[in-house]
Amino acid sequence: MGRHAGLGISRPAPVARGARHPVAVPETPTLFRSAGRGPARRDLRFPQPDREGAGMTEDTRMAATHAANAYQKAGQARFREEVIAGGAPYVIAEAVTPHEIFHALDIPVISLPWYSAIISAKQLSPYYFGLMDKLGYHDGLPRYGSLPFMTTLDGDRDRAPYGGLPKPLMILERLRGDFGQKIGEQWARAFGGDVPLVSLDSSSLADLGSPWFDRNQHGWEELYGSDRLDFQVEQLKGVIALTEALTHRALDPEELRKVMHLVNQAGEQVDRAKRLIGGTKPVPVSLPEQLTNIMAATWNRGGQWAVDHLTAYCDEIEERIDKGYAICPNEKVRLLWVNNGLWFNTGFYRAFEESHGATFVWSMYSNFLSDGYRKYFDDGVDPLRALAARHISMNEQLHLPGWMAEWIVQQAKDYQCDGAVVLVPIGDRMSSFGTKICQLALEQAGIPTLELTASMVDSRLWDNDAMIAKVGRFIEERIAA
Repeated sequence: MGRHAGLGISRPAPVARGARHPVAVPETPTLFRSAGRGPARRDLRFPQPDREGAGMTEDTRMAATHAANAYQKAGQARFREEVIAGGAPYVIAEAVTPHEIFHALDIPVISLPWYSAIISAKQLSPYYFGLMDKLGYHDGLPRYGSLPFMTTLDGDRDRAPYGGLPKPLMILERLRGDFGQKIGEQWARAFGGDVPLVSLDSSSLADLGSPWFDRNQHGWEELYGSDRLDFQVEQLKGVIALTEALTHRALDPEELRKVMHLVNQAGEQVDRAKRLIGGTKPVPVSLPEQLTNIMAATWNRGGQWAVDHLTAYCDEIEERIDKGYAICPNEKVRLLWVNNGLWFNTGFYRAFEESHGATFVWSMYSNFLSDGYRKYFDDGVDPLRALAARHISMNEQLHLPGWMAEWIVQQAKDYQCDGAVVLVPIGDRMSSFGTKICQLALEQAGIPTLELTASMVDSRLWDNDAMIAKVGRFIEERIAA
């Protein structure tokens, strides 16, 4: 079967492209078509957009937030210089795939859903989704996963964030959902036909047990099952072999071990931040600033910068607590935001502080790096096995019952939340189902919930005034009443 056995690798046939503004569109399966429907150590990793949101000024932002933004801008400049201009290899990868392999090889990783978040934060999603409609792609496609693909079909590097995405070393995805693999196939073809699409499979766990987040840091072998981990390790070996063949670089196991330990150290600081924020009333740091600092470190988690930055971030939170600083001194209500972030409008998270004394204090990004990523292992353990444990059920823990539900119910308790606003995503059937089950679990635990059906990246489908009114009524009628 060859040295890449166990990997789902495809190399689509070439597609004719234009020099700057490509006009040829990959042949689209009937499944994708509609009748025009649509809504009227260089630490060279992927930089994140500024997301401080409304209500923040240069004087009120944390020093850590300024530092994170500066690091992101420097990363953007390095990406332009070394990858776009210099032709250095990089990888486009799903969030729930083993980025640590590429971190250890000093290969930048562009996380597919987070490039979607950047497009959305820069208010470019209406243009790209309009292009999707014009090209005949149906409006049921998962918008997180399809938005970056549109930047390639558009071909305008001046418009796309960070100068666009040049041809990658590979596209790495995990098999999930209804459309992801087909999007990946067409995207690889759009780059010219010689970009491998690597699809990782992940077996299911027959008996979840409970609670997983108390057992997955040290007892991960028993939790996830040795047979599942064996299968996952073989797939990771295939990814490594392919990467080494394409780059003529050899992965140093000790460098991977170092990266894995650094991720654990970063997760420890995220856990520290959780305890500081969850245990302090009124809350000392806004959710938009949590997103900026935690996510900048998350996507750079294989380097020392992430550990140092998160340590400084936690130190600053402690200083704020000591000084009695509060983002909403009149805090009366604490809310969770369940599911992906509202990337085109993070100011929404601060819209209820003055009117209702209500603050959003948690999202799944606040501490998944702590609860889900950390995998401790002894020196005699293969770091690949710990890496397999890190990612084998990551998607389920974030989005599927009962992994998602029991974890988020615990977060509601740890952050002393009075209610939850639940985003049910458009165009992602599997995530929507898990979110609905999580909503039921929160209600059963005595946490009132409000469902918002929306896209986390498509601002065309968002009526801000209506959503603010809806959340306001929820606070007044179900929490404050």
